[in-house]
Amino acid sequence: MTTGLLLGCLLGGSACLFLFALVPPRPRLASAVAKWEQGRARHAGLTAGESDDPRERMGRWILARLARRGVTLDQLRADLALTGNTLEAHLVRKAGLGLFGLLLPAFLAGAVMILGMHPPMTLPALGGLALASLFFWVPDLEVTRQAQQRRHELRRALSCYLDLVSMSLAGGRGMPEALPTAARIGRGWAFELIRDTIEHARYTGITPWAALADLGERTRMPELQDLGGSLLLVADDGAKVRSSLTARAVSQRRRQLAEAEGAAEKADQTIQMAQVVLAVGFFLFIGYPAFIAVMAV
Repeated sequence: MTTGLLLGCLLGGSACLFLFALVPPRPRLASAVAKWEQGRARHAGLTAGESDDPRERMGRWILARLARRGVTLDQLRADLALTGNTLEAHLVRKAGLGLFGLLLPAFLAGAVMILGMHPPMTLPALGGLALASLFFWVPDLEVTRQAQQRRHELRRALSCYLDLVSMSLAGGRGMPEALPTAARIGRGWAFELIRDTIEHARYTGITPWAALADLGERTRMPELQDLGGSLLLVADDGAKVRSSLTARAVSQRRRQLAEAEGAAEKADQTIQMAQVVLAVGFFLFIGYPAFIAVMAV
């Protein structure tokens, strides 16, 4: 009977927790406002660019040690600026994965020793160094791949954006109005990045072309740097701006077409090599019985 009561209490408690999870109680206004005030005060107490996250603090500590030794990681910083991640969080992730790879062979060796086997001690050490190097390098490879994909998407969006700006200028808008208006038309993360850059430039008091050039410098995008420089030179002449933007849009599309043709030719060569390998394997499969029969005579 006691077991039945305990099971009934456990079932009732589980049902109550399930109901609370589905329909959470409405918080009181006073407690919600107090929680918001505490969060705002904690955020205001932090200095600019700092966070109370332990991972961020650890990342800043690692970054400071690297900066003292002259390691700037400019390319990695530019790639992370495109992917939307911070350098501090990335460094903490690299360190964590490297430590995991270093300790994994030791744990495996300990488990094997518990089972009664005694592997050589050099094997966990060498395996730990190899895995630590591999796991430490893998996040950089992933970030580089994502940044290359995003740069390709940003170039495609930039060519469309330049056409939209040219049409806005042809419609009678000025350059300060045409740049944000064209950015609001497009959709996707690339147009959002351009739009946020121009809006931030308006709030900070700098020109939009200077903000675009700064964005190109931070993300290692020469197209944005050249665009900012050209707009700075011809900002006072609307006709020159339209012709310059149209020419840049045409050159962007030609470059994208050339890259697409190169990728198609590379894929075609890869398919041809695969066909050759399949043909050689098929001939070996067909000729192997006859070759064995001849050698056995």
